[in-house]
Amino acid sequence: MVRLEKHRRFASLAPAAVALIGGAFALGLAASCGSSTGSTTGAGAHGSGGGSHVSSGASQGTQGTAGATGASSGTGGTGGAPPKPCAGDADCAGNPKGAVCDTATGECVSCLPAKDTCGMGQFCDPATHACASGCKVDADCAADPGGTHCETTSHACVGCLTEGDCPAGQVCALGVHLCVPGCSPTHACAAGLTCCGTYCHDLTSDVADCGACGKGCVNPPNATDQCSSGMCTLKACAPAFADCNGNLADGCEWNVLQDGPCTCAPGATQSCYQGAPGTQNVGPCHAGTQTCDASGTSWGACLGQVLPVSEICNNNVDDDCNGVVDDVPDQDGDGWTVCNGDCNDNNKLVNPGAFEVPGDGIDNDCDGIVDNPVTTVCGSAGQKFTGVTGTDVINAMDICQFTTANAPLPMKKWGVIAATQTHADGGPVTVTEAQNSQTAIKTSFGTGGVLPKKNGTLAVISSGMARAAADPGWVLPIAGTTFTSSLAFPGGGALGTYTNAHGGGLLPGKCGAMTCPVGSGANDSISIRFKIRVPTNAQGFSYDFRFYSAEYHTYQCTQYNDYYLASLTSGVAGIPADHNISFDSLNNAVSVNNGFFQDCGGNGKSCGSCPYGTTSLLGTGFGPDSGGPFSTINGGSTEWLTTDSPILPGETMTLELMVFDVSDHVYDTLVLLDNFRWSLTPVILGTHT
Repeated sequence: MVRLEKHRRFASLAPAAVALIGGAFALGLAASCGSSTGSTTGAGAHGSGGGSHVSSGASQGTQGTAGATGASSGTGGTGGAPPKPCAGDADCAGNPKGAVCDTATGECVSCLPAKDTCGMGQFCDPATHACASGCKVDADCAADPGGTHCETTSHACVGCLTEGDCPAGQVCALGVHLCVPGCSPTHACAAGLTCCGTYCHDLTSDVADCGACGKGCVNPPNATDQCSSGMCTLKACAPAFADCNGNLADGCEWNVLQDGPCTCAPGATQSCYQGAPGTQNVGPCHAGTQTCDASGTSWGACLGQVLPVSEICNNNVDDDCNGVVDDVPDQDGDGWTVCNGDCNDNNKLVNPGAFEVPGDGIDNDCDGIVDNPVTTVCGSAGQKFTGVTGTDVINAMDICQFTTANAPLPMKKWGVIAATQTHADGGPVTVTEAQNSQTAIKTSFGTGGVLPKKNGTLAVISSGMARAAADPGWVLPIAGTTFTSSLAFPGGGALGTYTNAHGGGLLPGKCGAMTCPVGSGANDSISIRFKIRVPTNAQGFSYDFRFYSAEYHTYQCTQYNDYYLASLTSGVAGIPADHNISFDSLNNAVSVNNGFFQDCGGNGKSCGSCPYGTTSLLGTGFGPDSGGPFSTINGGSTEWLTTDSPILPGETMTLELMVFDVSDHVYDTLVLLDNFRWSLTPVILGTHT
């Protein structure tokens, strides 16, 4: 096949050929000028040749004509006629120069560019009008390694002539006629690529044109980026940095070494539940959802979760999600819940069973009234000598609130559950003895100025007649009154508790330095038994009493010694084994030998100093104005004494206040009772003036 290089070598030979032709033409001219004879024949031959090249030149044509004329007289180059110009191809038949007539020159040539009769792989050289190696149509380049297209100017086989000759994604570089990568508005890129200007780009992965032409990715801080699926994304973070917020603009903004790892991916969600373990998916409680914040460093609030709440009363919903419906808890452990009246379930001292504390600004007993005063005035407003009950006694001692043993919680108030009269061993008493004789309610006692400690009344219990000297039915105490009660030791009930704790009998008393003998039997006994529910905020109680005895002073430190006992049954620690809570500083039970015996006359047995004399005994039946065989020494008493005792808040206690004769039925003893009150602070067990 014809190559471009061959064509170029052929073209380089054309000037040499022209030079040879010109030399021959010059020799012809010299011969015609030398002579007209002899050499005319040779000159004619050359002239013939020269004439054929200068037929169109004027001065040279004259010489050519002469030459020709000279040649005409000879034959075979010795004067024969020159070839005639051609007017058509027919005129060139058999012409050795060619069979094609160049009508422009009248010469016969091998070919004309306009009438190229050259075979495949050749073309008509316009300079020589001869066939030369080279292409003239694409078919000439079918197997040429230079290309499959014929460049008709150079007659070389090339790769392309137009962009249409190139596949998609390539354009024709006209300077070299080769297909090179590129594109144009009329020549698209290969599938999957986009033409950006003059070049094809993969918009899904090209960082210079990511997603669109001209949209380049720029390396963000502390990171390198990449184009992925047409989006600029982070390829990698620099060491020690992380992209928590997923924002390409600020790159890898999180210093892992300084601030720790990222918490979550911005916008990510997760289930969340902040209730107590074991409550999720119980009752109405369920999880919610929290979303990672834009910084990727923390989770947002847990939205939509339902957490346990305080149980709502009687709504048939397990509000606290513990698996039990309507089990309202007792938050403060005081025995009450909000469903049964606790108005402050965070304070165990506030509930329906509490004692209302005046002036503290709190509704302690949850009755809806703040600081409402506790009623202490109740029962009989005056004196009462018959039909006196245990309730009358406790009312006179200033307790007016009563309750029941098995009250429902909203009604489980503090107060007296029962107030009964019994013998010291708990046995029954007769109305005649207990209510009409051994118990009374008084507004004062005697004429010596003994008045109630609180409010207008006080209670009286006696082993004889509970009377002062001027009262109806009074009996001189030294004479005494015999009732049916004669109890042997150790006995039962509260008396048995006391005597059993002392070897089956009474505790020996002290009279100065003397240890007094112990009597036997509890006669003419009367006991007021109070069963009381203690306020839930009470830690102790106190009451006041005065002890009178006709045993003074003749029977001091003898076996004839009457007793007053205050027996407490409670769960509180520190209560003596014998349960007696009223005693003097020597642990003597209260009797004629007790160390508090101070209202009396004389000091014959040294049991008491009698500092207050007999004034307060006047009119009581125990003073020197009482008459009788011992009118100057008919008895003595203590001042008002106070017994304090600790107690368990909210418990049910039993307090039994009893008096009885010992070893006889005469020389009676009497006790005044008043001013029972609760202590909201701890107290120490003991009796004091």
